Amino acid sequence: MNKIILNEAKICLRPEDEKSGRFIPFNVPEGISKLFITYAYTPKILGDKEKSYELIKQNLIRDAGEEWTEYTDYEEFMPLKNLVTLALHSPEGYRGAAHRQADSQYHEIGEGFASPGFLRSRPVAGHWELVLHVHALVTDVCICYVKIEGEVAE
Repeated sequence: MNKIILNEAKICLRPEDEKSGRFIPFNVPEGISKLFITYAYTPKILGDKEKSYELIKQNLIRDAGEEWTEYTDYEEFMPLKNLVTLALHSPEGYRGAAHRQADSQYHEIGEGFASPGFLRSRPVAGHWELVLHVHALVTDVCICYVKIEGEVAE
């Protein structure tokens, strides 16, 4: 199997990136039979209990109002986790998504097989985009690593 790297990225996310998308463009040349996406982010869990409690309190007040200021059962929300998922778009449109909790993922997209959540078909040549969906960011920094490879058809 002969693979070529189509894009490799390291992205630094911060709390202000929450509820946004980060677009990672890449070009698929003619002759690619399969795509491989390796993806990871770190950290997954906010380890600071006091900061976790403060974030929970802030969000309860934001979403439910001041009556939640006396709520004390924060343990039911623990541990707080970052959540960054991915979606894939081709020149032909939406190709699928991996909205999973795992902070390390591997996906394949090809004519004979596609990882769950993605459409099975041969990758078309042209401009593609991988989108990182930043659902929740509870740490001061979250580093995402993405590697997109293509298998050259023989």
